[in-house]
Amino acid sequence: MKEPYLTRFKQLIQRGSASRDIHDAGDAAQAPDAAAAPASEAFLMREVNRVQMHAAGLCMLLADHIATAAMVLDVGCGTGGTTVALALSALAPKRVIGVDADASTLEAAEVRALGHDLEPEKVSFQHVPAGQPLPFASGSFDLVTCVSVLEFITSSAAREQFVRELLRVLRPGGYLFLATPSPFRLRDYHSRRFLGDWRRTPGHPWSTPPWVIARWLQGQEHVPLAVYRVKRRRALRFAGPFAGLLQWAFPWQQWLVIRTDGPNETTGTGTG
Repeated sequence: MKEPYLTRFKQLIQRGSASRDIHDAGDAAQAPDAAAAPASEAFLMREVNRVQMHAAGLCMLLADHIATAAMVLDVGCGTGGTTVALALSALAPKRVIGVDADASTLEAAEVRALGHDLEPEKVSFQHVPAGQPLPFASGSFDLVTCVSVLEFITSSAAREQFVRELLRVLRPGGYLFLATPSPFRLRDYHSRRFLGDWRRTPGHPWSTPPWVIARWLQGQEHVPLAVYRVKRRRALRFAGPFAGLLQWAFPWQQWLVIRTDGPNETTGTGTG
C-alpha cells in the first residue's frame, strides 16, 4: 500500500476500524477482543498485510478452480483486504464490490483500495446493516466470497437466511466461496474460549457444524476442496486418501459451490 494511503489506513485502524465483528446483538455485539485502547502493533500489521495474505491463499485457491469472474461480491469485507486481493487477482474481475455491516470500517477499505491504485469504478464499498437483504438483483454476480462472517451472526436461523441471500445474488453457474472456523477444536478460533463453539454464549462468536452448512448448501454443486487442501501442504500429501477426514483438522472450513439449484426466489428480499 503506497503513501499517503498507508499512513491514513493505519490511523483509521488505530482509531477503531475493524474492532467490532458482531453487529446484530445490540449491546452484546462488541467483539470480545475489542477494546477502547488503540490497536496493538500486531493487530495493525495483520490488517496492513491482509491483501498479501489473501493473494497467497484465497485468491490462489479460487484461480485454481475458476477461470475468470467479471462481477465479484465480497460480503463482510471489513477493511477490504479480501476485496482488494480479489481485484488484483488472476480472476481478472471487471468490478468488485465489498459490503459490510460496519459503516466505520468501510472508510479504511476505501483508503486501502486507493493505496493499491484501484479506482472506485473497479472497486467500491457499500454499507449493508446486519440482517438486511443484500441490495442487489438476483443473479448479479459471477463470484460471491464470504470470509469469517458466518460465525459472528448470532442465530442459526439468521445464518441460514444469510446463506440464502449469498446464493440469491449469484448467477446460475456462478461460484460461492464460504470460509468459517471449524468447530472441531477445544477452544473457539476467535475468542479462545474453551468449547466456545458449543456453549454459544451471547456476544461471542461460534462456528456452525459442517453438516449444518452442507444442509444449507444442498442442491448446489460442491467443488471438492478436501484433496486440494491436503495436497497443498507438502507434509500431508501422502495422506490424500484420508483428505475428507483431515480437512476437518484444519482451523478453517472452506466451501466452494456452484449455484445449480438457487434458493426459492420468493424468499429473496433484495431489490430487483
